[in-house]
Amino acid sequence: MEVLRSKNIHIGLFWLVSLLTLVVPVASINYPVALYFVAVSLVVLGLCAVIVRTDPQPLSKLEKVMIFTWLFYPLFTALDFWLRTGWIWTQFQEPSRFILVLPIYLMVRRFGLSQNALKWGVFLGAVLAGFWAFYQKQELGIERAHGGTSGLKAAFGDLSLLLGVMSVALFQPNWSMDKWWWLVVLFSLSLGLFASLASGTKGGWISAPFLCWVMISLARHPSYTKRFTVLAVMATGAVLVWYFSPWIQVRVGNIPLAVATYIETGQVADDSASIRLALWHAATLVFIDNPWFGVGPGNFDAAKLSYIEAGLLPNIVGNFNGAHNQIFEALHESGIFGVFMVFSIYGAFILHCRQYLLKNKALATTGILLSIGFMDFGLVEVIWDINNAGVFFTVMMVLIAGQLSYEGNVKPATN
Repeated sequence: MEVLRSKNIHIGLFWLVSLLTLVVPVASINYPVALYFVAVSLVVLGLCAVIVRTDPQPLSKLEKVMIFTWLFYPLFTALDFWLRTGWIWTQFQEPSRFILVLPIYLMVRRFGLSQNALKWGVFLGAVLAGFWAFYQKQELGIERAHGGTSGLKAAFGDLSLLLGVMSVALFQPNWSMDKWWWLVVLFSLSLGLFASLASGTKGGWISAPFLCWVMISLARHPSYTKRFTVLAVMATGAVLVWYFSPWIQVRVGNIPLAVATYIETGQVADDSASIRLALWHAATLVFIDNPWFGVGPGNFDAAKLSYIEAGLLPNIVGNFNGAHNQIFEALHESGIFGVFMVFSIYGAFILHCRQYLLKNKALATTGILLSIGFMDFGLVEVIWDINNAGVFFTVMMVLIAGQLSYEGNVKPATN
């Protein structure tokens, strides 16, 4: 009787987690309130799952390293608050997510989830993003499409593109066996790409070549010839989009002049490329004077004032918060330790995914695409600071990592 009850709880958790997993990518762009509710629900379920008896599965060395990276970041930040700045809840929101999602990971690695739920959730997320972007551009006449992204268009474009790319990876078992499935994945990929272009965000454009490079791993016989061929086709498509879209021409065309102007004169010539250069310059100056531990979270605005007063930075830099780059943000906040903390999280997760490429190529590649995409998005945004983007990354990371670990722990059936 005890075994039957435990089995029923196991099955119930499996399907409940799978249902919530489906909602995560669907709600991530246009309905972040649902995303946050689902994330909290998964955390609560993870805590409740601790009391369910099951065969213990010891953590591998790589799993221990991965979990250590999740815990080290918030613990380091908390220690920084204690020793330097005093507690700032708003600054602790981002690192705290990596503690909160740990129960989700431990739950999924024990009970698993339906990969089909994740697959169709990603598909629907990309499709809904594309239709919403089309409606805004064509019906509402909005210049830059956006979703429920705290008012930031960048997250809408970045997540839309990533969902489209991830759908290609998750449907790999289908399209590798039946070519008709390519119609499904091209549909979601096209709509995700359209939403990204309609948002006008540069992070997605920067990440596209890297994401394409990784996606070739999904082919039956990946090779450098295939990778460079796809990049050439993508470059040709990018040129055509630029040529036939005056709006894209304006968004891209002003970048070289703005960059050259700032390098030559130190003056900000636009509200995008050159202001980012100025903020990166400011973060670099702060880092040079505080290379080991930075100036602490929340202190960048005060730290850059002395450089503005000395004439090393344009006055307009004082009107902007943050460094608009994940690397420079980590450098001015926590020095070289900050960069180590951020990229150890990305790196450990990628290594975890890579060891399952032979067993589950679709899901493992999806995890790698998630990390590569966010690393690229972070070149022009402090991407984890955007609420729905940060929650999306952490929750999707532990769902994917947990399911891969679960499949690695499943013992093969014996006769």
